[in-house]
Amino acid sequence: MAIKALIFDIDGVLADSRQAVVQNTLSLMHEFFISVDEEKVRGMSSAHSAETVLVALAPSLADDRALLKRMLARLSQITVDNIALVRPTLLAESLPQLSAKYSLACATNRKSSAAAVLESLGIAGYFRAVLTSQHAPHKPDPTMVRMALAGLGVDAAEALFVGDNEEDRQAGLAAGVQFAMVDGTDEAACRALLSRLL
Repeated sequence: MAIKALIFDIDGVLADSRQAVVQNTLSLMHEFFISVDEEKVRGMSSAHSAETVLVALAPSLADDRALLKRMLARLSQITVDNIALVRPTLLAESLPQLSAKYSLACATNRKSSAAAVLESLGIAGYFRAVLTSQHAPHKPDPTMVRMALAGLGVDAAEALFVGDNEEDRQAGLAAGVQFAMVDGTDEAACRALLSRLL
């Protein structure tokens, strides 16, 4: 069946946000007087939800939900303050051409900062549906991918989900969509996908 819709993860696919995520996380931990190893933060800077990262960096947060909630709220603000650190990938720059051929959606483990990232990159207007972990459980749970399909009005067999990690792959496969694993910071990989789609 022909592809009618594309669903994108944001971080690592449309947005080169790794440096921003590292800097934001280090700033947050410093602000809350929690010592962390920068290399450990770098190693966790993609493919994990903010909550998962914070608990992995400071396991005691698993038992202090109130502090974790405050830290997540503060991280959202730091993320917005540092939004200029996030850069568009070639896939983001290709959305005008892609949107002429496909219905587009996003499915991201980000929460409220997803809209700010899309606006900052100048691409928010291309998406008919933007699903975040505010709307559904974190990937690899397939719910947000299924919600994106419903928002686009397409069957799973008519959609391709583009992600950059194993959580994305698992969510896509569980939702029954086709899946493409693409590192958005790898221009050759992006060009290969675009040549397939355009």
